[in-house]
Amino acid sequence: MITYQYSQFQPEDEPYNTDVLMSILSDLIMKYDISLDEALKYIIEKGVPVNLFLKDGGMDDLVLNFQQKLQSTVESVLKYYDLQTVKEKLSQSLKEDKKKLKKNLRNSPNWNAQIQKAIEEENQDLLRRLLWKLSSAVSSNSALEKNLEQIQQKMQDHDIIQNGLKKYNFTGSHIPTVQEAVQIIKNLDQIAALMRGLQDAINSGDLYNINLKNLAKYLGPESYQEFMEKRESIFEKLKELLKQRRVIVENEEGGIELSPSSIRKIGKVALSEIFSNLKPDTSSGYHNTKHYGESENVVSATKKFEFGDSISHIDYLGSIQNSLAGGRGKRPSLFDLEVNLSRGSAKSYTVVLLDMSGSMDRALRFYNAKKVTLAIDNLIKNEYKDDKLTIIGFGSTAKIIPVSKIPTLQPYPVTIFNPYIKLRYDFSKISKHDIDNNVPMYFTNLQKGLNLARQTLSSKQYKNKQIILITDGAPTAHFQGSTLHINYPPAPSDFDEALSEVKKCKEDGIEVNTFLLTNEWDMNYFGEKSFIQQFAKISVGKVFYPHPTELNQMIIFDFIQNKKKKFAF
Repeated sequence: MITYQYSQFQPEDEPYNTDVLMSILSDLIMKYDISLDEALKYIIEKGVPVNLFLKDGGMDDLVLNFQQKLQSTVESVLKYYDLQTVKEKLSQSLKEDKKKLKKNLRNSPNWNAQIQKAIEEENQDLLRRLLWKLSSAVSSNSALEKNLEQIQQKMQDHDIIQNGLKKYNFTGSHIPTVQEAVQIIKNLDQIAALMRGLQDAINSGDLYNINLKNLAKYLGPESYQEFMEKRESIFEKLKELLKQRRVIVENEEGGIELSPSSIRKIGKVALSEIFSNLKPDTSSGYHNTKHYGESENVVSATKKFEFGDSISHIDYLGSIQNSLAGGRGKRPSLFDLEVNLSRGSAKSYTVVLLDMSGSMDRALRFYNAKKVTLAIDNLIKNEYKDDKLTIIGFGSTAKIIPVSKIPTLQPYPVTIFNPYIKLRYDFSKISKHDIDNNVPMYFTNLQKGLNLARQTLSSKQYKNKQIILITDGAPTAHFQGSTLHINYPPAPSDFDEALSEVKKCKEDGIEVNTFLLTNEWDMNYFGEKSFIQQFAKISVGKVFYPHPTELNQMIIFDFIQNKKKKFAF
């Protein structure tokens, strides 16, 4: 269940605050498995920020008209019917049925005490249970059973009518049947709920908390159609506003998604949140090394010009001084030229390897993993522009995920609840459609994730390569050739294949830093502790055990520290 709190809408507030909208929208789709359309509708439910759209589209006048029609219907019903007489007649009928019951109980002494208690207390729940027991008994009494059924039904009807008389003031003279009276009360309750929903629409802009079936039932199909058209118009106006302000864009399928600038903004906000929790230091955005190399980070130290040096780094003053000192005047020769040295900066290729298994849905693990992924993307694009980032999601298999898909990305849902699972799928013999629809994807295939990450990092353009692995559980799947093996509890082969793949990463010069989002590793249910120790030893990377809420600061801090250490020319 989604729980979100909003302050009450104030008419004097700026009604189209897209920063507020952006914040709420991004948080909803990052945390919950809902589409952007659903998130927008949820915002409308909470009255943000459609209140002023109500007047623009004439919705407030329409709702007021609906309320007047419904109120007129209620008044007509109250003036026409007399339910007090129905209640009195029903009370008398109940007394007669109870007298019959006493006679029937003489033939069933075993039931006497329990039934008498239920009748005296008017305990309908106890009566229902006794009826069920009576119908299941070997020697059931059909007359007694029928008598009890009548009493139970009449008690139920009596309660409905009595409660209705407390809520509604009937002043008419027409006496309906008991069944009609019960239905009248139910109809009035439905109309009252519909009127409350319409009032909420006026007060808060909540256009989705209205029972459309009852709206059509009591106001007719034309009113229903008019309401739907105006509501859709308001929804489209809100979408158009967000499109104009580049918060959302249309995708190739004709749906809507967050714009690239909105996604960058999520990353920027996440990054600023992370840095607000980090201790300040004296470093600037670019993190230099102590080694000299070719970069834009020019320093005061110089050297003789050599072929291949950047002419933009020529030290003009020093070159002229060399020419004057050598007696060659103010026009330096090639031999007089000096260039400023520049410090090397760490150019690297990073893969964020994101666990999408079912358990990542717990404790906001995946939400925080997505936030830090977008923060890294923002950091690289703004501070380390020569770096490259690729995001890979892995469950039972693995795939590259565009940054634009991260906000709405969710872990794979759990579909099998057996305590012991052993499944085999030969991918060479099944179609992609069958794989997508029939293979459970929520298991943890670390081998495949690392394999795809290693292939992605195979570019020789980057000397510094690293994998940031974010996971919360032991491997439970692996490939042997084209066959996917799924095991729960995990099998030794799941561990072995993952260790084999991380060894290949090490051989390729890829550093693997692992962030384990659970404290269950210490439990060592299936040998996880031994596995992660071997994993860390082979990868020569660091292993962290952050709480999900600490993940953001820890990964960003470690990323920047690595940038300070590494260099490339």
